[in-house]
Amino acid sequence: MKARKSYFNQDDQETKEIFWPSFTDMMAMMVLVMVFIAILAYVQSIYNAYDQAQIKRELGQVAEVKKHISDLIQKQLEENVGKDKIIRGPNNTISVEGNILFDTGSADISEKGKQVLDPLAGALAAIIEEKDMSQYLYIILIEGHTDSVPYDNWSLSTQRAVAVVDYLGKANPKLAKKEYAQYLAATGYSEYKPIAEGSSADALQKNRRISFQIILDDDKWQSKLKEIVEQ
Repeated sequence: MKARKSYFNQDDQETKEIFWPSFTDMMAMMVLVMVFIAILAYVQSIYNAYDQAQIKRELGQVAEVKKHISDLIQKQLEENVGKDKIIRGPNNTISVEGNILFDTGSADISEKGKQVLDPLAGALAAIIEEKDMSQYLYIILIEGHTDSVPYDNWSLSTQRAVAVVDYLGKANPKLAKKEYAQYLAATGYSEYKPIAEGSSADALQKNRRISFQIILDDDKWQSKLKEIVEQ
């Protein structure tokens, strides 16, 4: 019996000698795998941080383009009508009081209005020619707004916006060409987007306005972001 016991003890010992090195190797392999995964995660985080930085730069550039175009329009208008007649609204919209460009109830540009729009036409043509800006540009939207005094305000606001676009093309013939005209559009909002509350003479005057809104081409700058993400 002692011999049998000794035999089994020897067999157990041999089993242990085979099992423990195998377990150690397995643990070492698991550690290596975990280290490898950690390295991959670290490298991926570097790439993600780089991509995010690129995306932020691209978004910043897009926002800067919109602001820069609005700044140019605002500066040009202020030089001709004065800072107190120009209003900067939401989304960098630039507005000029309507009585500067039109007589009351009229959709015909006044002589004073023509003097304001003549240099602006040149500035808009220069903006469109600047590829760093026009590559993101979709539309320079000319908006007509009226006060709340009862009138055919839908027609008046729209006709005034169209009149501005038409005159810009006459003031600078480049803007009448397809490659330039495709960046201009007109719309009317009647009395429904006021910037001043109330019915005082001052409020009504501020609400009668022509606005210039810069609309960027989502497809162009979003495609650029997609390229960055897929790199």
